[in-house]
Amino acid sequence: MKDPHRVLVLDADFVSCLPIVRSLGRRGIVCDIASPHSAPIARYSRYANKHWQYPDPLTQGAAFVDYLAEHLSKVSYSLVIPVTERTLVPLARSPKMAPFADLLAIAPRNSLNKVLDKAETMALARQCDVPTPFSYPIARAEELSEFVGELEYPVVLKPAHSISGGDDRRPLNVAYAHDDGELFKLARSMLDHGPFLLQQYAQGVGAGIELLANHGEIVYAFQHERLHELPLTGGGSCYRKSVAINPVLLAAARRLIKALDWHGVAMVEFKWNPATGEYWLMEINGRFWGSLPLACAAGADFPVKLFDLLVLNQVPTDSNYREHVYCRKLSADVYWYEQVLRRSGDPKLVAYPSARQLLLDALFILHPTRHFFDVQQWRDPLPGLMDFVELLNGYLQRIRGIVGDKYLLKRHGSTGMRTALTRKLGQAKTVLFVCYGNINRSALAQVLAENGVNPSKIRFDSAGFHPEDNRPADPNMIKVARSHGFDMTGCRSKRLDKLKVDSADIIFVMEGQQYRRLVSEYPEAKDRTFLLGSLTKQQFSDIDIADPYNQAMSEYENCFNRIQHAINELSRIHRTK
Repeated sequence: MKDPHRVLVLDADFVSCLPIVRSLGRRGIVCDIASPHSAPIARYSRYANKHWQYPDPLTQGAAFVDYLAEHLSKVSYSLVIPVTERTLVPLARSPKMAPFADLLAIAPRNSLNKVLDKAETMALARQCDVPTPFSYPIARAEELSEFVGELEYPVVLKPAHSISGGDDRRPLNVAYAHDDGELFKLARSMLDHGPFLLQQYAQGVGAGIELLANHGEIVYAFQHERLHELPLTGGGSCYRKSVAINPVLLAAARRLIKALDWHGVAMVEFKWNPATGEYWLMEINGRFWGSLPLACAAGADFPVKLFDLLVLNQVPTDSNYREHVYCRKLSADVYWYEQVLRRSGDPKLVAYPSARQLLLDALFILHPTRHFFDVQQWRDPLPGLMDFVELLNGYLQRIRGIVGDKYLLKRHGSTGMRTALTRKLGQAKTVLFVCYGNINRSALAQVLAENGVNPSKIRFDSAGFHPEDNRPADPNMIKVARSHGFDMTGCRSKRLDKLKVDSADIIFVMEGQQYRRLVSEYPEAKDRTFLLGSLTKQQFSDIDIADPYNQAMSEYENCFNRIQHAINELSRIHRTK
């Protein structure tokens, strides 16, 4: 008997890996999975064979490629499927993958590059006569000057690539500007990680044409409509439905795919107005997409069809799927409801559904034949159970954090605690500031304290829980500090350890969570550990000083102001001694 085919699916910690493993597993194909984590969600599937753990492709890109090259030289596979750009990009660009090119479910390099670069995607759309929002690539802040007074706000700032280049690869987020001032602030922040696309904000229904292409020809297509998105301003869908193919959108997708000579799976994302028929291209995802569980639930089995095309050279002969099938990513959709009920989205960008619509969407979970979940399945129950446990645990931690923060705010803001801090500060020789990464908040606190408190009497230091030492300060925080007259270019991260804790007379942390972690790992430091935010409880209601990392530039400014107020108060207390 011939051995069954064996496939390796990467990014097993992403939910979109799960339907691939389930579909191929039901076909009788052996599915190995791999991820940078020890217990990814797909590992709990009954269809997962072996799990391999590789270095994190975001922080250890070269090591990840080396690991996979060595692994593929030892283990025989019929197909290797990268699920996200986190793995797809380094594999597509590394010459070390050349011997395994026929195994990789990756589109041709030239085609892929045009899809990964959003500016090139928009240029291609114009060549193919596919409507796009007003879009202009920005590489330098000075280029924005010609648009001042001409733009119709809000506008969208889209990073040219979803993940930053260089050694510090990180996911990049879309931002929205409502006026010229906000546009320039956001632009300066975004340009630190590369060029971006300045784009008109397009309103309409989010629609995706998911497809399988054979050398530029679409051989199978499916369409979904987004119902709930996170973030609320627009993003990945957490609740969507299958709909009939819109021939106009499909024709636009065909032109794009043909021009790209695309081979493999892709999703062409549009915004369209059902009343007028107008539509605009948003982007093209050159990989499996987050709403893949919906397609599989509706009978559009893309993982199997991709395997048949790439491995067996069989082109799909059917074009059917079920319409009006709904699928929900439970953990994300619960959070979507929370955000809607809190009205936490930008009111200029978000149209909130009615209470009736919210109730109807929630009750549709009970439909026996048309509602499905991304993760929860009776035939493969363990991933769904683990997902639910993680969801429940996340909310329990948040509740404990809220209760704990209230207690900490009351305790650390009390007269007794202020008296204890004042007494300890009068005797202190070393003060340690702690946050998670030591590249933003604690590093800034050290710089401000060294410039604002008498350094001849107190030595200031900073550290973080992040395991990696010697990282430079966040470029955005360096810019903000410089604008206020402070230099952070020499800051390098340091990892928190017992020696630093033991040598500090006073320790300031930025969040209640960090306070609990520190006193849990170093219980002997409890009586000398304080929340820096408690020094500013008169000016700010929140005890935590939020991490601005990878957020809008305004968040860096807010963080700077919070910490500057706290250091000013620290200096005032010290002067009274």
